[in-house]
Amino acid sequence: MRPQCARTSLLAFGLTLIAAFPCSAELQKSQRSGTNLDVSFEYLLSNFSGTVPSQWARLDFDSTQQEIYTLNQGSNEVRIFNRQGMEIFAFGADGEIVSAVDIASAEDGRLYVLARNFTQHAIQILNYRGEPEAVIRIQGLPESGADFAPDRIEERDGRLYLLDSSAARVVVIDQGGLILAEHDLSAELAEAAKELDPEKKKATVLDVSGFCVGPDGSLYFTTPALFSAFRLVPGGELEPFGIPGSGPGKFGVVSGIAADAQGNIYVADRLRSVVMVFDRNFSFLGEFGYRGDRPEDLIVPDDLALDPQGNRLFVAQAANKGVGVYRVVLDEPR
Repeated sequence: MRPQCARTSLLAFGLTLIAAFPCSAELQKSQRSGTNLDVSFEYLLSNFSGTVPSQWARLDFDSTQQEIYTLNQGSNEVRIFNRQGMEIFAFGADGEIVSAVDIASAEDGRLYVLARNFTQHAIQILNYRGEPEAVIRIQGLPESGADFAPDRIEERDGRLYLLDSSAARVVVIDQGGLILAEHDLSAELAEAAKELDPEKKKATVLDVSGFCVGPDGSLYFTTPALFSAFRLVPGGELEPFGIPGSGPGKFGVVSGIAADAQGNIYVADRLRSVVMVFDRNFSFLGEFGYRGDRPEDLIVPDDLALDPQGNRLFVAQAANKGVGVYRVVLDEPR
């Protein structure tokens, strides 16, 4: 278990302030494809002064400690929030970490920080206090990957998944930096583009926006230029889904993506300011969100993180709106 003594006083004080920031709003009730979807807004991540502003923060949820991590790339600061959405710890703003672009937490309490200058700084391992412990560098990367510049990181079952979004390339490594698998998705995306856009009317830049690793090891990512999302199951083929448009369930400018243990998929859309929910077969189940000034509204949503035990979805937003927390319940009638 991760030591908590350094956070005790903040936690106790934070719990007394929860009553100051309650906000619950029912946003969506629907039934599609035999599944009931129930979405309600819980709160915005806060500290003792109120809502914590952030601009498209990177997110990761620690299921063991029930804590959500946010990385503000502009300030190079990591903030940690407890189960009630109150800030209990922060580090990085004073230079403890180097030019971070993404973070990933592990069950043992360690935090992996991906540096912008990957060649020089690689992956920094920090303890729960934000103190550097070690550095992981990729071993055995072929010459063809000398320019590999990952900007997203995910941890799953002791493996680290590194994505170079511009090159659409994923490298999977172990804790020692040894390469376990590689996925060069550029050729498959080019083939998908031919099928999705045979007349070549859309943009030719096929970089990746949202990225996550599902509980079963499947890779999920979005490509705004194709108005599409994709799933790559272990040992399987690349599976696209999504339809461009402005109506419910349609893709405008897709960004963050997340998947739960049942295979349900959550996709954020920056243009439409909604989060859409699909089942494992890519059937649309419903969506929530509205561009507005109310706490429950969404402003250009981006990164997503799931709390599988609490049925909560964390949504990073623009305009310093901060991170919204939503309760999402999917129920398949028996």
